Formats: sequence, C-alpha cells, structure tokens
Amino acid sequence: MARPRTITPDPEEMIKLGEEMLAWVKKNKPLHLSAWYSIEKFIVSNVWETMKEAPEFLPYYEQAMRIIGMQYLDKTSKVRDSISQRWQRVYFKDLRKSEDQDLTEDAERKAKALKGDARATEEERQKVMEEVQRNRKPIA
Repeated sequence: MARPRTITPDPEEMIKLGEEMLAWVKKNKPLHLSAWYSIEKFIVSNVWETMKEAPEFLPYYEQAMRIIGMQYLDKTSKVRDSISQRWQRVYFKDLRKSEDQDLTEDAERKAKALKGDARATEEERQKVMEEVQRNRKPIA
C-alpha cells in the first residue's frame, strides 16, 4: 500500500533542509527567511507553513529565526529602527505576547476608567437632581 500523500518532505529530508537553511542564513544574513524558502528552494507558502511546524524542522526554523532576529537588535545593522521594532514582534513570540498583553491590560484599564467616570457622572447627576427636588418650592 502506498504511503499517504503529504505536503512536506519526509523527516530525513526535513532535517537536511533545516541544516541547509541554517548554513544559508549564517552565510547570507537575510532579513527574512522567505528569500531562502521561496527563492533558493522554490517552496510554496502553504508547504512552508506546514514545514515550520514539523518536529524535525522546527528546531532549525527557530534557530534560524533567532539568528535573523539578532540583526534587528544589532545597532550597527543597516536595519532601520522603525522596521526593527516591527520585525522583533514577528521573530520574538515572547515579545509579541508581552506587548499584546500590555495592550490588552491598557484597554481594560481605560474601559474600566471610562465606566467609572460614567458611573461617577451619573451619581453626580443624581445628587444634583435630588438637591433640586429638595429645594423646589411648590407652585402656589
């Protein structure tokens, strides 16, 4: 019986590709891995997305990403600061997670403050209305 069709190479080939990728990254110092997988290896995006998650390839992929990411941290690099921050979020999942958590917490604080302000405003309005009612003189 034939082996089921998959979109990724077999495990041995994945390891070989991972080793090739690391050597290429160290030699060429790219700003993105797409130059390797799409130009050098002619791997299409959907296959690449699956390869990145394969247990045989993942360690190589993560190491390559860290090597590339170092260029975005290196102040002597030609990578401009504005794009450096953007790509740090792509390469460093822990940074992205931390920044996203910070944004979520900030939004929650702002929403809570607005809700508190609205509640305080409503309480003030109620107090004013009660005072008006107490001070209202009957019409004769």
